[in-house]
Amino acid sequence: MDNVCIQPNNTGFLRKYLPGFWFALALLGALAAQAQQTEVENGGAATFNEAELGYLQQKKTLRYCIDPDWMPFEGLDAQGRHIGISADYLQLFQKMLPVPLQLVPTKNWAESIDYAKSNSCDFLPLAMKTPERSRHFNFTLAYLSIPTVLVTTHDKPYLHHLADLPPQPVGVRRGYGVAELYQQLNPALHLMQYDSYDQGLLAVQQGILYGFIANMGSISFSMQQNKMQNLKIAGRLPGDSQLSFASRNDEPLLGSILQKMLLRLSVQQQQQIHQRWLSVRYEQGVDYQLVWQVILVATALGLLWLWAYLKLRRLNRALVAANAELARLSQQDPLTGLYNRQFFEQKLQDALALCQRQQLALTVAMMDLDHFKKLNDECGHLYGDTCLREFSRLCRSYFQRPQDLLVRYGGEEFVLISLGTAPAAMEKLLRAFVGVIASTEMNDGEHCRNCTISVGAYCDVPTQELDGKTLLELVDQALYQAKNQGRDQLVLIPPRG
Repeated sequence: MDNVCIQPNNTGFLRKYLPGFWFALALLGALAAQAQQTEVENGGAATFNEAELGYLQQKKTLRYCIDPDWMPFEGLDAQGRHIGISADYLQLFQKMLPVPLQLVPTKNWAESIDYAKSNSCDFLPLAMKTPERSRHFNFTLAYLSIPTVLVTTHDKPYLHHLADLPPQPVGVRRGYGVAELYQQLNPALHLMQYDSYDQGLLAVQQGILYGFIANMGSISFSMQQNKMQNLKIAGRLPGDSQLSFASRNDEPLLGSILQKMLLRLSVQQQQQIHQRWLSVRYEQGVDYQLVWQVILVATALGLLWLWAYLKLRRLNRALVAANAELARLSQQDPLTGLYNRQFFEQKLQDALALCQRQQLALTVAMMDLDHFKKLNDECGHLYGDTCLREFSRLCRSYFQRPQDLLVRYGGEEFVLISLGTAPAAMEKLLRAFVGVIASTEMNDGEHCRNCTISVGAYCDVPTQELDGKTLLELVDQALYQAKNQGRDQLVLIPPRG
């Protein structure tokens, strides 16, 4: 898909483009091979027997559930209509069936799974077979085989093996089969589950996650739609997503019917659907004829390329480490170790846009140490620095969830950005934190005092009209109100009506 970079740019033309096309070839080749294997093994079309026809007449309607937010595989458009690969398959199925197919709307994939387990819907058009799911569903032969990839920021090295993953958190979609698969492959892997690709990719951008594991089709689509050009596909992982129709296991005839309809589809019909939704492109504006020539040359000179790659690998690792350290230093406040104001401004825009798009609660809290100038004058700047470091430590220990971001905004002012926490819960947490600071002694061995803080905060689901500048002005006004009312307190911006 457009604008999706596969390799770092600092190892030459071949290293930039070649792996991406192997990904593309692997994806389309796997799809074609799967369709051809299905047709060859089963000998073409089949017909419904009397038991199956009787089952359909008794059912009158076949109900199904989908993932409403899993494009290009399946999803709902603005009018609530089923679109994507599974929708195209079901359109062909409907022509073969004597009864209508009916979509049962759900809020998310987890709810779709629950509906299917409770028989509120009869089948799922796209599901990955796992040991846990096999206790509840019958599965057809897999008709989609999608490579599983890891998405990281550009500063991360290309991944060759699962064992190369560092001991840092990695994200997956909540409720997806890939989570169960990789936890079995590597029990020590620190997996964090997210409700959407948008949330997971934002966490990668913010440095909360090392990377995000997903199938190549979905993650490329999400990166393109959100214009996340600072992310890349950094490696293909073992265990491709094998997707099938999953049907309720208390009605085995339904599984037989779905399998027969799948076998009736020709290779050409399946390829047309796959090519429509999985048209994979890895660099915008690439001359494909030239790239194919490069692939042929690269194959002929493979040993030479390998020698150059091994020689450059050590240098690239040192360069990546140096760049990562420079990036960290440019984003971090040297005194407190928190993020700095420059980093904060971009992350505020990202968080606001995500919460507006996903209708998530957003918290922006500005915290200011009371009478800090007086404290500096009386006890000296070294003690003032000790207070700032101790306050930062308390902030990190109190706001340590993956969705919390702490920033030293300037001087004695600090900002918290948090996503997804209900306003009432966040208000309780902030009020408790004000009390914790007031009861904590700041001690550098020579001076020992209690400090207080004033907090102005916004805790709400942001409207589409709200922008970052206006949001900061509102929070700043709430902070000054807290100071004018006597300090050592929290002032919340009233929720929208």
